[in-house]
Amino acid sequence: MNQQQYSELCRSTCLALEISDTECLTNEGFLFIDDIRIQMMFDDVFSNDCILCIIDIGEIPSFLKEKIFESLLMLNFLTGGKTTGVYAIDPISQRASFVVTLINPDSLSASDLADLLRRYANRSLQLQKTLFKNGELSLPLDSDVEAPNSLNVKFHLA
Repeated sequence: MNQQQYSELCRSTCLALEISDTECLTNEGFLFIDDIRIQMMFDDVFSNDCILCIIDIGEIPSFLKEKIFESLLMLNFLTGGKTTGVYAIDPISQRASFVVTLINPDSLSASDLADLLRRYANRSLQLQKTLFKNGELSLPLDSDVEAPNSLNVKFHLA
């Protein structure tokens, strides 16, 4: 994939998501779905075969920090893999994040990417509801998400 193809995928994805500013991903590098910030990064020079998605989960309340860190580590243990996503703390903002690497993005259609982004936003909303209540996950967490363009791995936290 080259920069022009990435820009077109971003515009078409915004249209599929019914986002009025179809240049937001290309110009700003992020968009919002249900008030969830999703950042996408692509560099056709260093890594033209993947797109990095960073989905914001939210600010970590200081009194729950240790419990939330433990819960994020548990999620990584249960799901671990960059194609199904990893959970992290953004080193700059100190916010909880979900990070997914989309491999072979040129095989993704705009509607497929829009669907994935909606599911990632939904996962973030679910995590906000469970994780930030008391720092622990309330399982089962409805998180069926397929790993696109890889082994078609599917997981469900139960």
